[in-house]
Formats: sequence, C-alpha cells, structure tokens
Amino acid sequence: MRSLLAPLVSLAGASVFMGGGSAMAATSSFIVDLNKSFGDSYTGVTGTMDFLFGDAGDSNANTYTLDLTIKNTSGAPITSSSITGFAFDTPTGVSAFTYNRNGTNFYKADDSLTISPAPFFTFCASTDNNINNGTNCGSGVVASGLANGQSATVKYAFNFAGTSPEVGDVSNAFFNLFDGLVLATPLNQNKVVNNTVVLAARFQGINSATENGGSDKVTGKPQTKPDGGPGDAVPGPLPVLGAAAAFVQSRRLRRRLAAARSAQQNPG
Repeated sequence: MRSLLAPLVSLAGASVFMGGGSAMAATSSFIVDLNKSFGDSYTGVTGTMDFLFGDAGDSNANTYTLDLTIKNTSGAPITSSSITGFAFDTPTGVSAFTYNRNGTNFYKADDSLTISPAPFFTFCASTDNNINNGTNCGSGVVASGLANGQSATVKYAFNFAGTSPEVGDVSNAFFNLFDGLVLATPLNQNKVVNNTVVLAARFQGINSATENGGSDKVTGKPQTKPDGGPGDAVPGPLPVLGAAAAFVQSRRLRRRLAAARSAQQNPG
C-alpha cells in the first residue's frame, strides 16, 4: 500500500498549498445587443458591447475591473458603417470610475456626456479627439471608428459600495440597469422610450465612406443574465490527505464487495 500511496502524496502535495474545496468564479460577463434606435429612424446597423467584470486583486476588497469590448456587427444590407462613440450609465454604488482607452481611438468625452436626445450619461467616449484633449460625445471621426466586423476593447477600474460584494453582484447591478430599457410599443421592437436609454453607441458613415454618410444612435438590452455569478463555484483540488483517504477507501470498498460476491457464490 505504501508504494501506491507515496506517489499519490507526491503528486498531490502541491494541492495543500493551492487550497482545497471550491473557488468562486473570478469573472462575470454579459453581452448587450445594439439593435434598437432612439431619436432617428432605424437604419439597421448593429453591434454588441461585451461587459467582462473582474476583481482588481488589490488591498481594497471593493475594487473591480471592467473590460468592455465594442464590436460593429453590421452586415448586408449595410454596406459600410463606423462606430464612432459609445456611452453608458453606471449603477448606484459605483465610484472612482477611471478609464483606460487601451490604445484604441475612443477618447473620454470631456465637454459633453450626452448623445441627444437621450439623458445625461455617466461615461461617454468618442473618436473625436480634439486639440484640447477632450471629445464631443455627439460626433466622431469615421475613419477612426470601428468598421463593419471590427472590434476594440477598453478598460476601467472602479469601486463598488457594499460589504465586499462578489464580482457577480457587481455584474448583476450593471445588468439590471441596462435591462431596464423599455420598448416604445409592443409592435415596434426597434424603437424605445427615450428616457429609459442608459446605454448607446453612435454609428456614422452608414452606407458611405465619408463623414457625410448616414448616422444612427443605437441602444439595446442584454442577451442573457450574467454568467459567473454568485454561487457559480468551480471545483478546487482535494487536500492531499483527503485524496489519499479517498484512494484507500475505494480500495477497501472494492475488496469488501469482492468478498461479499464470493460468499454468495460459495455458501456454507
């Protein structure tokens, strides 16, 4: 038995230091479909905003990260378009919201945080980076935006008030805010009630490669509830003693079963 158990202990030894039991999901994400217009007649452009939340891992238990991937998913009959800006609100509890454009052409708006006729947005970025290092959230530069099929990822760090909420709790707070969008009428799935818009993207150069092409302001709702939420535990490694004990018990159980079958086949 020692010859079998020793290699098992050697292989599993690292598990003692890695921790046993289960580990909570380190990230949580959801995707918003951009396919509903507000303010303009809908042109048919589409996109997605993929929100991926994580724990910042610093000494502050209430600090989180957000990687936001914006993608232009427009296709036929849209021959060309460019996402030149995006904006969204943040839920109650978010503070110290910092932005990293991550090498993209989306600069934080300093002069205006509105994409008319929607209400004020907490954050807005645009490809219109003027000489004052500020941007106009209502417009952008088509050539610097995301053409059909292109995507870009920007990053954020922020605090979230509460008693050490899990990453899934933070993700759910954003999801619930974005999921509150109201359709204008049940018969028109492409129009929304403007004062319920809390997330938007600006498309320009629609069916044209110039700044004079068509434009649209698009919003939308999340596809599904966030993944990786509270309670989505992933199995962790067994402690070495637990693994060894399970191995020994399984051997003993097989022997007892074999003995019982032998007694039934050879009574008396």
